[in-house]
Amino acid sequence: MDVKGNACLAPHVVVLGAGATLAAFPNGDRNGKRLPLMRNLVEVLGLEPTLKKYGFKTTVPDFELFYDDLVMSGRNPLLMEEIERSIHDYFADLKLPAEATLYDYLLLSLREKDLIATFNWDPFLAQAYRRNPHLVKLPRVVFLHGNVDVGVCRDHFQKGWLHQSCPVCKRQFEPSRLLHPVRQKDYNTDGFIKNEWEVLREFLTDAYFVTVFGYSVPATDVEAKKLMLERWRDNPIRWLAEIEIVDLKSRGELEATWREFLDTPDKKHQHSIAQDIFDTQAFRYPRRSCDAIAMANLQQAPFSENAFPRVPDLRELHDWLKPLIKEEDDNCFSGKRTKMNPIH
Repeated sequence: MDVKGNACLAPHVVVLGAGATLAAFPNGDRNGKRLPLMRNLVEVLGLEPTLKKYGFKTTVPDFELFYDDLVMSGRNPLLMEEIERSIHDYFADLKLPAEATLYDYLLLSLREKDLIATFNWDPFLAQAYRRNPHLVKLPRVVFLHGNVDVGVCRDHFQKGWLHQSCPVCKRQFEPSRLLHPVRQKDYNTDGFIKNEWEVLREFLTDAYFVTVFGYSVPATDVEAKKLMLERWRDNPIRWLAEIEIVDLKSRGELEATWREFLDTPDKKHQHSIAQDIFDTQAFRYPRRSCDAIAMANLQQAPFSENAFPRVPDLRELHDWLKPLIKEEDDNCFSGKRTKMNPIH
């Protein structure tokens, strides 16, 4: 806590799952292209003819479990190649809408000290990142299952956007591997994936606020849950920190899913559940999410809520944020409203 500047230096960590992308783009991408979930991926990507060619049923209620069985059996490597190629090509073709999106808001709601960790293969977060850094330094982003817009140089342990080149050898980055769900994930085999997870684990050790948006911890993803839970339990301020879950499921179901993360020694862990991202801490206190909690709980001097305006124009959103960014440059967080009133 920087008492002089009213600033909390601990990070806010946001974890994104497929539900986040669906909520952010309910009408599809810029061209109306649909966004798949695991339960309808075969249908949306048009994989029925491919499955039929290899003698499989074309109705797959849970693609994650289907692919899991395919990997574990070791059979049909050609089918696996075709499926992976189809997934990569479909997601790589998605285009971010021109107007301000939830991912633009999310990136701009956090500061350089914060982290977004995404399980999603789609390029939307990467595309939003590339059109916002001229305004202010953005939070760090890691891609826990790879991403169609992220490239790597495995010889020199470098990562960047797929169209860029390695700063060491100058060769163009190779596509990152898309890590598909299997029961026995090994996040250590791929060096890029291993590093992304290590970054998330380090941030969880220091996090003061954690938001989970559209990620439900699939039953097959035991390793992911274990990796996150280990470091969260090592967090020395966990009993002060807060977890926030953004999901359409019922409170009881979500609390049961995340029970191990919500439990603390005193059984009084603070957590909240929201169905709309605009009701979350980061959107009610943009760029001040941890500071607002810290000032209220530790300094008894709560900030005034300063909710994001819902504007379609990205430039208008940038203009609204400039007074907050000026405060950061001056290291004096007033917690007061900006001059513009939020538009709801």
